[in-house]
Order: sequence, then C-alpha cells, then structure tokens
Amino acid sequence: MWTEGVGTHDRTGERNSEEPMSHPGVDAIAGYLAESGLGSKSIAEQREAMAEMAGSSPPMEGVTVEPITLGGRPAERLTPDGGATDAAVLYLHGGGYCIGSLDSHRGLGSRLALATGCTVAMLDYRLAPEFPYPAGLDDCALALNWLVEHSEELGVDSRRICVGGASAGGSLAAGLVLWNRDHDLGSVTAQMLIYPVLDDRGTTISMAAFEVYDPWDGERSRKMWPLYLGHDGEAPVYAAPSRAADLRGSPTTFLMSCEEDPLRDEELAFAQRLLYAGVSVELHHYRGTYHGFDVLATEAAVSRRALSEQSLFLQRTIGPLAP
Repeated sequence: MWTEGVGTHDRTGERNSEEPMSHPGVDAIAGYLAESGLGSKSIAEQREAMAEMAGSSPPMEGVTVEPITLGGRPAERLTPDGGATDAAVLYLHGGGYCIGSLDSHRGLGSRLALATGCTVAMLDYRLAPEFPYPAGLDDCALALNWLVEHSEELGVDSRRICVGGASAGGSLAAGLVLWNRDHDLGSVTAQMLIYPVLDDRGTTISMAAFEVYDPWDGERSRKMWPLYLGHDGEAPVYAAPSRAADLRGSPTTFLMSCEEDPLRDEELAFAQRLLYAGVSVELHHYRGTYHGFDVLATEAAVSRRALSEQSLFLQRTIGPLAP
C-alpha cells in the first residue's frame, strides 16, 4: 500500500509546516481553497469559483479530444495520439453531484488516457439540485449501455470496460456497477473508485474528525445529500452504495482513499466489505493527502504515483495497454 503524502493541514485548512511536502504548489492551493469559500457559497457561486480555479482544463499534449454523445448526453472521447488500445474507461467527474464538468476534469482524463493508452470516455451527466437523483445515475446507465452497444464503431472491446470516477463520480460509478449487477446487464470488467462518496449517514470517526476542513469536510457532506436526493431522509442503495446489503458479484475494484478526508472511513469499510464478499480489491490509502489532491496538485509526486497505480491496475484488469 502506497502511503507517500503531500503534507497535512490543521482543521482550518492551514498546513502543518513540520510535515514534509512532495510539491511546493500544494501549500498555495490549500491557502487558495481556504480563502475562496468554495463549498460555502451558493451552487451558482461554487460553479463559478470552480470554473475560475480550474479554467478550461486543456488536454495534455499527445491526447486527442473528440466531442461525442453517450446515451444522448454530451461526452468526450480522449485517446492518445499514437492510437488507443481497445480497452476503455467510462470516467465520471467529481463535484459533490452539483458542480464539476468536462472542462474542470479534462486534464485528469487526458493524463489517464496518456498513461494507459486506452480510450477514456468522460460524461457530462446532469447535476443536482436542478436534476436530483436518479437523473445523474440514469445518464451514466444510458451512457454505459450506449458505449457497449456501439463499442465496435468506437474501437472498444465491450469485454474490456472499466467504470471509474472521483468523489461523487466514484459514487455514481459504484452505484452504476450495483445497478448493472442487479439487472444482469454485465459488461463491466472493473471499477475504479477514487476517494468515492459512498454513505449518506455520516456517522464515521473521520466524518467527525474533519467536520470543518478544506477542501472538503463533514459539514459540506451533510449539505450535499439533500441537494443530490431532492429531499431529506435516507438515500437509496444506488445513490449510497454503502447501504447495499450484499456486494457479491461486484467486479475487480481499485479504491483510493486519503488520510485527511471525511470520506476516508466509509471508503475503507466499503473496501473491507468487498473483500468479505469475495471481490478482488486493490486498496491505496495515501498518507497526508486531502480530498481531491491529485486534481489540485497534479505535479506532486504523490499525485503522479496515484496516476501510475491506476494505470497499473487497468493494465492488470482490462489490459494489456500501450507501453
């Protein structure tokens, strides 16, 4: 298990200067987040703040971006310029179900395409609160079905598809996998869950420990769920995958968690439950990291290491991939 870190914050978002850092840009990013109020503003203001912070995230050199539609929704197909293998990742962006876009996560998707040599299909699913659950999950299910049915024209082998995502996108990926399993739809070889949202109950030790924290905390998590669901109360299983009574039949899983993340404990518990259910799990817990570190500090050593581990997982599950 890799545990390299990027240093630690205190609960107000200030970094502990005694901790070693992997990249000098991490401090500035943490300070910007603490000052920006991202997460404490209205949804419209948060979307504007994220757009200002991330801008239009350009693809890495050597990656071609092609606008497509998946199940009627806008999407992008990212492929390395040298040609992609017939393996594919359906990647779902994060943003608390309410913010985030293809623009904000294009850079991450292109890095994954370049590192693996496979096709990365990124979906622009509908966002809450305008479109509460199950709108976003429905979009993901339609996109996956379309990807499978049209795999030949996309140059994809329908037997070599991984569903993945970060944060809320990881929740959508896990929910989609359970939906496919329960409806005998198949066609998912692996799932890649990057610090995923999994449990609406919010009763873990890490949720309390990081009650007020940047860039994500327990307070924001509690505010997120009613916006996503469109109501107060318990979440359905496909919205909060930790509520699933039985995880048997899930595909091989990559799960990544961060030490300084309120979601940490629900992720570790989910990985353990998958193991108990007989599912092959690759768990990576990164010491001293915070939610979204690999997006916010892309050049940190630990972020590069995380991308490498994801690439190796894909090579072992849906590979072989390009060198």
